[in-house]
Amino acid sequence: MKKVLAVLLCIMLILSLSSCTKSAPDTSQGKTEEGYPLTVTDSLGREVVLEKAPQKFVSLSPAITEILFALGAGEQVIGVSEYCDYPEEALEKPKMGDFTNPNFEVILEAEPDIIFVAAGIQEDFINRFSELGVQIAVLDAENVEQVLENIELAGKIANRNTEAKELKEELQDRIQTVKEKIAATDTTPSVFFEVWDDPLMTAGPGSFIHDLIELAGGKNIAEDLPERFAEFSKELLLERDPDIYLLNNHTHTPEEVKTRPGYAQLKAVQSGLVYSIEDDLVTLPGPRIVDGLEQMAQIIHPELFE
Repeated sequence: MKKVLAVLLCIMLILSLSSCTKSAPDTSQGKTEEGYPLTVTDSLGREVVLEKAPQKFVSLSPAITEILFALGAGEQVIGVSEYCDYPEEALEKPKMGDFTNPNFEVILEAEPDIIFVAAGIQEDFINRFSELGVQIAVLDAENVEQVLENIELAGKIANRNTEAKELKEELQDRIQTVKEKIAATDTTPSVFFEVWDDPLMTAGPGSFIHDLIELAGGKNIAEDLPERFAEFSKELLLERDPDIYLLNNHTHTPEEVKTRPGYAQLKAVQSGLVYSIEDDLVTLPGPRIVDGLEQMAQIIHPELFE
């Protein structure tokens, strides 16, 4: 149930991003020989001034927590949200409230040097923390490229520039490998991704899922969706009849989808091309988004990955 709630919270978060200004290039001003004070620009275009290298981090976003650990800064993370469950070491960190309701008292008692939050729903915390005199940085993304930018930004803030550069280059190499394989084929299978089943919902342009489908060499049958996430009628699903049917692993199984009334008419069901993917790999803007891309590409174009 906790995971299902996390899926819904993720949808709410991304739906609320339409008014957000995405990340601008990082800047630095007035740096000393040691590199500080340092000014960086976060995902909302806010200037974050660091007088010295921060040593204690609180992360209220699962994706940012994942990034910090991937950069080797896990020991400096002194608190996380209830939904920060990756990597396993994050489960051992003190919990400081959930994604939408942080425990301000506990956070302040921990005396973090900086608090990381996502955009959308969590923007409401910015003024509150700022009024309390706590430095805050917003990291968010709508596509794979912006995830890479956030890794670089997190590296600057956490004073892990070398680690961030290495991680970014590794992920870029893996993305490029997928792109090169996809470039070798002229086929573009149509894909439907089930985000939720009651009501039936899917992902459109501006979502990670849409970006991943296209990068993986597929055609999203909901590419004309007016929102990032929206309802999609069964009638329209049957009309557009996707070659491949995908869903996240926190709702239903492929076997359950195949037995739904009327779904036997779908090409994907008749061909046995119904698959589930771990939700975190296609919705969280962290390093594992590239795992999701690789898995999706292998599902959509198995002939290219034999």
